[in-house]
Amino acid sequence: MKITNLILSNNIPTPLRILMLTGIAWLPLAVLTLIEGTFTSTEITMPFIADALAMVKGLVVLPLLVMADNVIEPMMARVLTYLRISGIVAESDQEKLATYAEKMTRMINIKWIQLTLLVLAILASWYLQTDYLNMSNKLGVTSWALYMENDEVNPTMAGLWFLLISSPMISFLVYRWVWRFITWSLFLFRVSRLNLQLYASHTDHAAGLGIIGEGQILFGIIFTVLSCVLSADIFNNIFYENDLLAGLKITIFVFVFLCVAVIIGPLTFFSKKLFTLKQKALVEYSSLQMQISRDFHEKWIDDKDKDLMNSIHPSSMADYSVVYDNVSGMRFIPLGLRSTLALAGAILVPFLPLTLTEKSITDILHMIGSSLF
Repeated sequence: MKITNLILSNNIPTPLRILMLTGIAWLPLAVLTLIEGTFTSTEITMPFIADALAMVKGLVVLPLLVMADNVIEPMMARVLTYLRISGIVAESDQEKLATYAEKMTRMINIKWIQLTLLVLAILASWYLQTDYLNMSNKLGVTSWALYMENDEVNPTMAGLWFLLISSPMISFLVYRWVWRFITWSLFLFRVSRLNLQLYASHTDHAAGLGIIGEGQILFGIIFTVLSCVLSADIFNNIFYENDLLAGLKITIFVFVFLCVAVIIGPLTFFSKKLFTLKQKALVEYSSLQMQISRDFHEKWIDDKDKDLMNSIHPSSMADYSVVYDNVSGMRFIPLGLRSTLALAGAILVPFLPLTLTEKSITDILHMIGSSLF
């Protein structure tokens, strides 16, 4: 089986894909470093087992990227099916919707785009090599990926495998998902320009677009992958380049904020329609609420002979109050605050282990215990 087919195919069971890709990207590194004596060596500054970037890329990032196929792609299919059968896209625009979906599929699978992403992945791997070289030349950091011979720094066999196979493969998977995110965002932009049948009273507080917003946050998996890579790189910088976490905290929070903004950004394509709809609906539903309130007052306050228990009028008014609450609570972006905070939390999680570079787990537990008791 060709490696490219293994990377791109979703017909292989996910656990098997993870095992096989890990067997290509990470296992040879472990074997080669064991042979070369750099797996846990204390004679070099950065043995393989202590290189956070190599470990995270092979054992965390790669499985997450493979699992993303089984999470995000079904979401995209569900949203498309919803748009087709729910009536939210007018019948007159169904043909356009099908065309947009077909364009998205074609864009995802353009061969020259895939080749460009592969070239970018190789270039990113070359940049990674220069990072290891800089650590060696400027800071004297010796690593499992490089060795010194005749005053020249050369890559080890494990280093070559990492820079030529492992790193480009993982970077390609990341870039492939970034490209899918771009094409999906373009699809949502086109959908937002269709004749959408939106109703302010919808219980999702997004006029029927809530399924798109909740689906969109699943792209958080890809951005969590990026935060894993950044966190591992920061970890290496702290341990081997003497960087301080305190000076990087702003960078981390800005990164998380930008990730959330990028994920939510495509949802703002619908904001104009939602804003206009809410303003119109507030007038219409407030007028109806006024009429119902007036009828209720005339029937149960002015006319005191009516039997309240034998009338359905009070329950009708209560039901309408729920409908009006849906209208007044409608959002301009089809995503709730709780989901947004959960998304930000998921992207922030990979950075939490960095706190252990300042305090040990024992110190942290002691601080927690002292504050509670």
